[in-house]
Amino acid sequence: MLRRSPLAGALAIQVAVVVVAIGLAWLFGLAPWQRLHWSAAALTWSVLATLPLVAMLLALPLARWHWTREISRLIEQFILPLFTRAPVGSVMLVAVLAGVGEELLFRGVIQDGLAIHFGPVIGLILASLLFGLAHAVTPAYFIIASFMGAYLGWLYLHTGNLLVPIIVHALYDWIAIRFYLWNRARRTPGSDAPRMEGDN
Repeated sequence: MLRRSPLAGALAIQVAVVVVAIGLAWLFGLAPWQRLHWSAAALTWSVLATLPLVAMLLALPLARWHWTREISRLIEQFILPLFTRAPVGSVMLVAVLAGVGEELLFRGVIQDGLAIHFGPVIGLILASLLFGLAHAVTPAYFIIASFMGAYLGWLYLHTGNLLVPIIVHALYDWIAIRFYLWNRARRTPGSDAPRMEGDN
């Protein structure tokens, strides 16, 4: 599936993460969906909490370190091709599924489950490291993803609302992918990228 339709494969993986998270929650007697609370405050928190991540996204390429160039190369090689000539809205769909699935799994199941036995701090640390390992395409990205996992886990602990890290995760992913797509289009003369690459 990944070879025939990379975007469909990526969507299938994200849906599978949601299913795994729900299955594990049921297996261990957890109910993370009960900690999802819609409110204007949660939405405001989420938007504001996304800003530091966006600032990091914009600042890292300016550093011109070897590891930042390596991460950018991997994103352009493996992530951006998913959205070439993809349907409108594909970036948003992938971002939303990633936010829902990964936050249900890492914060709602793993962090909460570990916190029951080892306390909230240990739960936060271990869930963040596992989140980093799940994204460890390079050693540097393992570190970045672990810190991002810790940030999302802290937001969950601070607000008590799983919706906040879900929205932050989804919004950041959407902005990050759109940023890299825009950056590639800017470097490609005559590109029709905004229409061809999957989202508005």
